[in-house]
Amino acid sequence: MSKMKYCQSCGMPLESTDVLGTDKNERLNEDYCIYCYKDGEFTSDCTMNEMIEISVKHMKESGILKEQNKTEEEAREFMCSFFPELKRWHCTCTEECASGYNPNCTCTSSECHCTEKSK
Repeated sequence: MSKMKYCQSCGMPLESTDVLGTDKNERLNEDYCIYCYKDGEFTSDCTMNEMIEISVKHMKESGILKEQNKTEEEAREFMCSFFPELKRWHCTCTEECASGYNPNCTCTSSECHCTEKSK
């Protein structure tokens, strides 16, 4: 039995090839979903905290929170511990970031701000 894979940006379960993002050559990318990654680029340039809020809103509107009997705060708390483990958000620019969740990290997929702060 294979281990469940999750989008390395939003944490969505990647249960079938229908939800996989694409690389520049339009090949399926097994790390990201179609909502986060298309043609080799992220579909939105946001911070991890912004992605958490987007995900919580989606889970509420689609009924997933109700289905899982979770509150928005419980989902947010889980994501704050889970997202830093995902490839897109696993920032290693500073010791603080590499050691785990850094609430002050504002890095996005295309820009690192942590090293600027430590100068």
